[in-house]
Formats: sequence, structure tokens, C-alpha cells
Amino acid sequence: MDRKALIAFVLCGLIMLYFFNVMQPSQPPGEEGVEEFAEETIGEEIATWGEAQKIEKVEKIEKVEETVQEDIELRNYILIQNDVMKTVWTNEGAALKSVILPEFRNPERTQVLELLKPSRTDSLPLSMKLTEDGRYQLKTRRYKVVESGADRVVFTTLLENGIQITKDISLQSGKYYFDVAITLRNTTDSEIRASYSITAANGLYPEVDKISGLASIAGIDVGKGKTKIAHTDVRDMPYKNESVGITFAGATNKYFAAVLKPSVSNRIAAITSESVKNPDPFYEDDFIVDLHAKRVSIPPQGERRHDYVFFLGPKNKEALTQCDGLLAILDYDFGMTRSICKILVKILNMFYGFIPNYGVSILLLTFLVKLVLFPLTRKSQMSMVRMQQLQPLIAKLKEKHKGDKQKVGKEQMKLFKQHGVNPMSGCFPIMLQMPVFFALFRTLQNSFEMRQAPFVSWITDLSEPDKLLQLPFTIPFLGEWLNILPLIMGVASFVQMKLTPKTTSGDDPSAKMQQKMMQMMPLIFPIILYNFPSGLTLYWTTSTLISIGEQILIRKSVKKLDIYYKGKRVIEGNVKVKK
Repeated sequence: MDRKALIAFVLCGLIMLYFFNVMQPSQPPGEEGVEEFAEETIGEEIATWGEAQKIEKVEKIEKVEETVQEDIELRNYILIQNDVMKTVWTNEGAALKSVILPEFRNPERTQVLELLKPSRTDSLPLSMKLTEDGRYQLKTRRYKVVESGADRVVFTTLLENGIQITKDISLQSGKYYFDVAITLRNTTDSEIRASYSITAANGLYPEVDKISGLASIAGIDVGKGKTKIAHTDVRDMPYKNESVGITFAGATNKYFAAVLKPSVSNRIAAITSESVKNPDPFYEDDFIVDLHAKRVSIPPQGERRHDYVFFLGPKNKEALTQCDGLLAILDYDFGMTRSICKILVKILNMFYGFIPNYGVSILLLTFLVKLVLFPLTRKSQMSMVRMQQLQPLIAKLKEKHKGDKQKVGKEQMKLFKQHGVNPMSGCFPIMLQMPVFFALFRTLQNSFEMRQAPFVSWITDLSEPDKLLQLPFTIPFLGEWLNILPLIMGVASFVQMKLTPKTTSGDDPSAKMQQKMMQMMPLIFPIILYNFPSGLTLYWTTSTLISIGEQILIRKSVKKLDIYYKGKRVIEGNVKVKK
């Protein structure tokens, strides 16, 4: 082939390649979208590959965690104690396993009180959870114990995302609370935003029964230095409280509390509480309370420290005042009786200071209340005697103005005014005693001073019924115990009713109904108060006996009182109307 032919052949080949690769249509007719589909498919494959890489990375992290966890020794009995509290901690979750209060006994008085007995080992008190990242099982993760002593323990763990968590827990002598410092340290060169939840209570001792105040609680700042306590019963769980101004969270029974309180009031975002199953039937109403902290930003190579106090003790003033803001838990009652409750507790403790027996203190308190009310009681009794003396004359007025109720009422009011009689005066002492009664009821129900406080002989706990004798059978509505104080109270109430002057005519149908109701009271009150605290029944029985003595004394002191009407003596003492 000559040179010209060779050049022509190469040029023809180049032209054909050009037309084949460049000038042909980019896509043959009828195949629109194939290229886009290919790109999407490739994208999905890349995404799938990325997810697979992510899963693989997570699996690697978990394997690393497992390896690290295997290298950390399980320490399941770390003892921290002082003179009032003995606690057991574990490095699995860096959490609390048990709290024993040696000063107190369980209700059966068979052993010292174990205040906390958590049922969920994966949600022990003070165990944590990162809310943004569920990869880390912090509640069961083994922490390193970097320091351990009789009154302090320090746990730490380093997560694969670069956050190092440290819990510094210490206990002072004579205190019912721990100082807890939680530090989140960022070991990376980038800012990390994180938030966590921490268990405040789990497995609180139910104390006596399931209706004795067992509930989760949240303290809410309502301004002016006041804290409102929000209670959540087990039957209302699960429950989430996102109120503004939550200051602490925990659980309470009748006499004890477990409370976690941050040093900064605006740290809590929410409180959650949920009931949990417990194989122990005594802990049937078990629940977990979690405190959810607000999200924080941790700068590169920086840290955030959160300080808490963790209270675990009795609900009395001496213990609660150890921690600022917890005295609000002593919320005896609502409304006007709250201040009365506080006064009664002070008086009871004052009497107890002289005679260390709360039963005797209740007797002295009863005498004091009756002494304060005696002037009004005497005036009331005098008015009731006058009312009784006026009944024959009132009967004559009714006969004289028969059919004219308005006239009878007008004449009666003239009589009452003339002789200084107040028809409602008989109710005044009872009305004044009722707030005291209800306040004392709340005080004896919830005051820690009454717990296992003995009086005499068979009355060994003024916060419970006196329980003289256990019966071989069960009485409906009353139970299987013979309680003697309510029966004594019933007899005393019956005698008091018989001594009370009758101030209405027996012919009046409404008066007859009222008398029947009064006759039923000596039977109704013992039934209502039969299973109430013996301290309350002791107060009411003693008050009734004193009232009987007052009535007898007042009736004897009342001389023959002459009753005049329109200038004439119509009644001489308690004798009949002169003709």
C-alpha cells in the first residue's frame, strides 16, 4: 500500500469513529430515563453501602465496648456509709443497689429498714442514659472505679463518641444525702451537644400498705420562695411532667423519701414515672422515676459539671432541712389546716420534750385545746340550757299562733333576743374543733413523729389502730382486729348525747329526724374511726370524756334561772310554766 492510500485509510477510520461516538444520539428513541434510573440505582447502592458501613461501624463499636467491658472488673458491692445510712453501690451503671437506715425498723419490727430495694437492675438509682444516642447501654455499662473509700466513690467511663462521664459520689457524717457531681467531658476537637436522663428512684419501700402515700413526686417552684409538691399515684402512671420550674424529683411513701435535686433550678426539662413489675408481692406497686436534664453544649476539650444532692431519709424536719428546698415535702394538708398542722406538731414536740411519750403528748394537747375552747363551750352550753327552758313557752307560742309560721318565728326571735339565746351557739364549739380535728388527723397520719411511737401496753404505734386482740374471724368493713379505743369512744359519745340539752320540740318532724341522726352518731363515729390511727382515736375519745365532764360541771353551775316574758316570770329554773 502506497503512502497516500495509507493516509486515506487512517483518515476514513478516524471519521467513522467520530460519527460513531460523537454524532450519534445520546439516547435511542423509547429509552428515556434509563440514564437517570442508572444514576438512582448507583446512588442507592452507594447509600446502601454507606448504611452498611455505618452498621458495620456500630457493630465494631459494640464489639470494642464488649471487649472493654470484659476488661473492667465487676464490682457489685461498694460500701459507703456513715452513722445514719449504709449504702451499697455497683460499677455496673455506676448506680445505687441498696439503702439501709439502721436507726429505723421495718413496720413489722423484724429487721432494720431497707429503704430502697430496686426491682430493675437495668434502672438502678443514679444510672444514666444519653437521650440522643441509644448505642450506649449506660445503665448496665461497667464504669471504672478510680477512687473508693468509706465515704466516697468515683466512677468514670469513656464513650466511643468522645464523651467521658464521671460520677463523683460522697457522703458526710450524720447526713441523709449524697453529694453527686456528674461531669461530661468532650475529648474531641468538635463541639458536642448532649442531654441525659438519670434515675431518681426505684424500689422505694411501700411502708405498711399500698395506700399510705406511695407516689412519685416533683417539686415545682411557684414563686415567692414557695415550692408546690406534685404527687403522681401508681395508677396514674406512666406520667410525664414538663412543668416550668421543676426543682427536684423522686418518690415518697408515708414517712420516707428518695429525692434527687440539682444545684441549679433550671436544669430539669421533664420528669417521667412508670410502673414496673416486681416479683415480690410486697412491692406490687413498684415504679421508676427519671429526671430528664436539659441539653447542653460541650466545647472541644471542654466539660460540663452538674451537681446534685441525693436525699434518702425520713420525712421529718431535722432530716429534710439538711437539704435546701426539701422542707416543702412536709405538706401535711391543703388550705387553712396546713398552718394548724405545723402548730400542732410544734406543741406535740414541746410536750414530748418534757415527757417523752407521744401518747401523753396527745392527752396534754387535748386538754390544752379544750381549755382554750372552754369559755366558748360554757357560753354554748348555757345557751342550750336556756333554749331547753324556753321550749314550753315556744310550744305555747306555736299553739297560740297555729298556722302562722311567720308569726311564730318572729315571736321566737324576740324570746331568743330577750334572753340572750343564740340557736346556732351549740354548733360553735364543734365547728371550731373540726379544723383542729382534721389537722390533727393529717398530722397523725403523716407526721414522722407518730411512726412506731408507743403509748401504753398494747398501743405500740400511735400511727396505727390500737389492735388489742386479733380475732379468729374477719368483721366486714372493720377487719380482723379488736380495737378497743373506738368502742370506748362510742360509749362516751352515747353518754354525751344523752347529756346534751334538747333545744327543739319533739313534735316537730324535722326535730325528730335531727334527734334520730344524733342518736346514730355514737354508732357511726366508731365505725368510721375504727381503723384510723390510735393517736387520733385517743384524741377524740379523750376530748369526748372531757366534754362530758364539762357538761356535768356547767349544768351544776347553772342555778335556777328565771325566765321572764312580757314582765312576768313564766319559768322558774327548770320547772313547768306557772299558770
